[in-house]
Amino acid sequence: MNTDPRSLIVLCGMDGSGKSLLVDRLKAFFQSYGLPATSIHAHTYTTAKTTFNSDEQTVKKYRLFWRLLIPFAFFDNLLTYFLQYRRAKRPGIIISDRYFYDKVVRLLYYKICPRWLAKIYLNSIPKPDHLFFLDVAASVAIKRKGEYNRVEQEKFRKHYLYAAKILKAPVINTGETIDKCISKIVTILDKKL
Repeated sequence: MNTDPRSLIVLCGMDGSGKSLLVDRLKAFFQSYGLPATSIHAHTYTTAKTTFNSDEQTVKKYRLFWRLLIPFAFFDNLLTYFLQYRRAKRPGIIISDRYFYDKVVRLLYYKICPRWLAKIYLNSIPKPDHLFFLDVAASVAIKRKGEYNRVEQEKFRKHYLYAAKILKAPVINTGETIDKCISKIVTILDKKL
């Protein structure tokens, strides 16, 4: 296992793609090799607990207002990165369940941010050491976590795959077994190092 003991590993993906389970299993995997590993849920920000604490109808109603807040959300992402995620702050391997990219996908999903601006935003956010996008069929995601319907999950999936393409990040099919997913992630990490 050749993983840098101060790596930031990020897993992004729609609800029901298996992020939380994979984060826990990866943490246990690294710890079994004696590497210090912790996990975080990256929906905590510096200036606000969440950036979307509204229901979908409220977001649609005030879409223009939300668009005006995009620069502030970007600033909050940068501030959060430098205060919480940068290498000097890392006590060991940090495995993040979500990252700032998930917020950009939400901006796309709610039609607050056009694709051209999302592309700039995605490429401007400080990069983690390792990034993986998790993908699964909408029907599987719904069975795992039924918060969204099929149409909504398909829209989220499309936006996540767009973000993965822009960032040239590996996409892990989490419709496979958890052990296969872990194996693919570890193989990619070893090849990068």
